[in-house]
Amino acid sequence: LLSFLWGFVFFVSGQERISVCNLRCEYLEDPVAVENEKPLLSWQLQSSGQAKSQTAYRILVASSPSLLAEGKADFWDSGKITSSRSSQVGYEGKPLDSRQTLYWKAMVWDEAGEASPWSETGRWTMGLLEPSDWTARWIGNREDAYPDSTLTTPAPYFRKTFRINKPVKQAKAYICGLGFYEMYLNGERVGDQVLAPAVTNFDRRPLKKMLYFFDDQSNQRVLYNTFDVTSLVQKAENTVGVLLGNGWYNQRDRTVEGCMWYDTPRLLCQLEIEYTDGSTELVVTDDSWKTTTGPLLHDAIFTGEEYDARLELDGWNRNGYKDSSWKKALLVRAPKGSLHAQLAPHEKIIRILQPVSCEQKDDSTYWYAFPEMISGWAHIKVQGNAGDRIKLRFVGEEKNDFGQVDLYTLRGGGVEQWEPRFTWHTFRYIEVISRQVRMNKESLVAKVVHTDPQPTGSFSCSNELFNKINEVYLRTQKNNFHGSISSDCPHRERLAYTGDAQVVVESSILSFDMTQFYRKWFDDMGDARNRKSGYVPHTAPFGGGGGGPAWGSAYVIMPWAYYCYYGDTVLLNRHYEGMKQWVAYLGTRTDARGIIVREEPDGWCLGDWCAPGKKMELPEPLVNTAYYYHSADLMSKVAAVLGKEEDRLHFDRLCTRIRQDFNTVFFNPSTHHYWEGRQGAD
Repeated sequence: LLSFLWGFVFFVSGQERISVCNLRCEYLEDPVAVENEKPLLSWQLQSSGQAKSQTAYRILVASSPSLLAEGKADFWDSGKITSSRSSQVGYEGKPLDSRQTLYWKAMVWDEAGEASPWSETGRWTMGLLEPSDWTARWIGNREDAYPDSTLTTPAPYFRKTFRINKPVKQAKAYICGLGFYEMYLNGERVGDQVLAPAVTNFDRRPLKKMLYFFDDQSNQRVLYNTFDVTSLVQKAENTVGVLLGNGWYNQRDRTVEGCMWYDTPRLLCQLEIEYTDGSTELVVTDDSWKTTTGPLLHDAIFTGEEYDARLELDGWNRNGYKDSSWKKALLVRAPKGSLHAQLAPHEKIIRILQPVSCEQKDDSTYWYAFPEMISGWAHIKVQGNAGDRIKLRFVGEEKNDFGQVDLYTLRGGGVEQWEPRFTWHTFRYIEVISRQVRMNKESLVAKVVHTDPQPTGSFSCSNELFNKINEVYLRTQKNNFHGSISSDCPHRERLAYTGDAQVVVESSILSFDMTQFYRKWFDDMGDARNRKSGYVPHTAPFGGGGGGPAWGSAYVIMPWAYYCYYGDTVLLNRHYEGMKQWVAYLGTRTDARGIIVREEPDGWCLGDWCAPGKKMELPEPLVNTAYYYHSADLMSKVAAVLGKEEDRLHFDRLCTRIRQDFNTVFFNPSTHHYWEGRQGAD
């Protein structure tokens, strides 16, 4: 009994000790392609006893788990650092090289000076840090014979066979397919991502027939994805297969904003194999790869896909396939964008929804209804004869399809299953027109697809109306998450409007882990801005679109909100000069009164966009100048956080001047109201 009691005392005492958990590098668990040569390390604290606080920490970083287990740190031993900081702790060890995998652990001391146990082991792997790390070449199926035409060609397929004759220690794939790709190794899908990689300003482009003026002074960036494919390679013959879609790189269906496509689809892939004997081998894209086209006749983000199953290439991504009729891949122009690892979350298939009803309208038309508006696509399971056609039209609450249509031609001979690869639709209803194929409720399901930031907060209360509002907000926000940007709408424009983004930044952070999502999007804003004038466009990555100072001011508002919630000064420093230049740009847009009456040379601004009724509209100069003040005020706070005292004083003086000018023009001292006493103005 005494032995049991002593054990219980030690057990309880141990439970009250502080412990370290949830190790993160660059906000991610065990990331595989880190580019920061001084990665940011973070952890969380746990204690089931009385409240504990961290007063010091120690970090060990080693080249192997065994060294770390022995308490040896051949890359970095921080020693005991007196600090309460447990987030964004910068690595300060030996210089890091491409492809290195590092292992780390941490311990802390609490307010009583008691040490925690060591954490579990975390790890991170460096990405390809130098352009010389890439020996792969960009390849394609064809050059763009008609660069001014909106026509696209069938989706290109690529394959490459290679042989492995000795045991493999590790195999990694680095891949970028523009606009989208699917990769296979020996017939197996690589990764669970869809619609990859995330959208950026990939390349230079002519930008013809633009609806809005845009002086393109942007930077370009291309994201690649990294996968551990060790389990997929085999000691024998192997086959890599890749299918490309047009995506945003070759988006030619919607030209309302202008002609903004870049070029025909292209592929960059580098498979790096490390053998157990220490030797290495590369399998890279070059003109030894084979290419052809097949059943995917048309794919476009806005209009959907057309697929003819009679043209399927059975086994094209497996060993033993006869590819003698395929042609050699072309070496094509590399995009101007620099290559960077995608750390932002992937697009994924999140849920599968069954239709709540299937109504047959006539002998060839079926109407499927789903319980909610979703962003994604349909998966069909049908049977018919070769050449039978099915048309799927995706319809929203307002009964408008916005051109979202998929076409499927049956192969015949048995049950067939199909879903699109390189598009998404936003809908609540699907109209199916099928003259030959009989449909029923079991013939079709909907797959919910969007970028997948993990939830971090929740809300519930006793008022079901508030609960419903929150539920609908979350669903709306997720439907707009595509390509690690948040769009204005996921069906009609699908553009990364910065004005829309800045008004939901706090609600997004409170609901989701937006750390890497927003880091990527702020880079998009930094890329799209004009480095000569400081102008930040209304969409980023740039895709056209109207707006005003409230839109470009997102480049100040959103990083500040990010700092307020995540405490990340690294990000503020990264974008500080661009944020500062935006405020300076606004200063060039004022009239003699100090009021912003125009933006870029077109001169107009949207102001308080979509106010409820004409009577509530506000003059654009009032809204513009209010945002000028707001941006300058936030920049004063940013400068203070970063210790830039001279800049802080400059922004404080600027705020004083803007406030005086604003009140002189818009405030009525006799009525104590702004602009005719309208609610929005006050």
